[in-house]
Amino acid sequence: MMRWRVLLGCFVGMGIATPAILLLPMGLFVKPVTAEFGWSRSVFATILSVAALANALVLPLAGYLVDRFGVPRVVAVGTALGCASYAALSRADGYGGFLALVALSVVAGNLASYPAFMGLAQRWFDRHLGLALAVTSTGQAAGVAGFSSLIAYRIAHDGWRSAFLVAGGVAFAIGMANLAFLIRDNRGPLPPAERRAPSATTVAGATLAEALRTRDFWLYAVSSLLVILALVGTNFNLPALLSDRGATPGLIAAVVAVGAAGSLAGRMVTGVMLDRFPARAVAGVFFLGQAVGLLLLRGGLDRAMVAGFLLGVVQGAEIDFLGFVVARRFGRREYGRIFGTCFGITLIGAVLGPLVMAAIFDRTGSYDTGLLLFPALPVVAFGLLAFARLSDLGVERAA
Repeated sequence: MMRWRVLLGCFVGMGIATPAILLLPMGLFVKPVTAEFGWSRSVFATILSVAALANALVLPLAGYLVDRFGVPRVVAVGTALGCASYAALSRADGYGGFLALVALSVVAGNLASYPAFMGLAQRWFDRHLGLALAVTSTGQAAGVAGFSSLIAYRIAHDGWRSAFLVAGGVAFAIGMANLAFLIRDNRGPLPPAERRAPSATTVAGATLAEALRTRDFWLYAVSSLLVILALVGTNFNLPALLSDRGATPGLIAAVVAVGAAGSLAGRMVTGVMLDRFPARAVAGVFFLGQAVGLLLLRGGLDRAMVAGFLLGVVQGAEIDFLGFVVARRFGRREYGRIFGTCFGITLIGAVLGPLVMAAIFDRTGSYDTGLLLFPALPVVAFGLLAFARLSDLGVERAA
């Protein structure tokens, strides 16, 4: 039963990782931080874009370190340094300091993020790989929900500086306990219960160099980039978008919470579906949901809850899908490096998305044009997957 205990550790680890406590709840800081420093929303969006760029650059390195030194060591360093720099944001006194601390928190914190925990799940699971990746990434949804509530409460009662300090301390305490009691590496064969065939006992698969030479790698990366561009560009600006339309703080918090619930549902449903149905069909269902959610946001506040839920579902499904097809297509040998590099490339979308949406607002005074253009992106993304091989086994479903 060791693998299930480790899977719980992966869930907890993703719940206190940088995406859960910093990148995804960053929209909650837009108004209080810009009000204190007098920045425009485009200036603040630049900070998130720099963070996303740092995220994209560090993920391949994180994958290499995990493959080279093992998950526990890399996670320990990432948790300590990431949480410390996150808490230090409470002392930021200007644009340069704020930007530097966000970048440092992202670079350090992502050593204990997707490549580490999804790579660890892949070392323990194969027959139930979709479920394992779903449980792992569901930790992020749970973390976003919990830390968004904590951050919103601290901002409302003690200001944004208190939110950074308290959330950073809580994440550090949870992370250290997780390392002590749950996280265990597996550098050897899969557990017998997870082998889909008697021969599946060795660490096999492609190298990063081999993966980069395939068309499939680039189709996965560009498709995910388009989905993430629309997703992050919208979600980052969502609290401000709703506020501009007259939403109360309670409604904004409810939409954020519903989005987190959608992300949780999306991750779990995706994992189960990927273990049972063709990967391309699963992608089609969730990409369509993203397009519908973006179009609904053009309506009134009465549609915001449904739109938030649909966008949350896609947020949960996308990373699971990418992690699954990378594992099925390229194997275990250098999974951390291959997934980290592919995911890092997709995060160019997270760099561009907030900038594009904020620029649209600054130029037109609303987000409507962005909400009209963005629904086309998941449609194009699905079209790219039509040309990709989503499995190296001749079929797209697990045995």
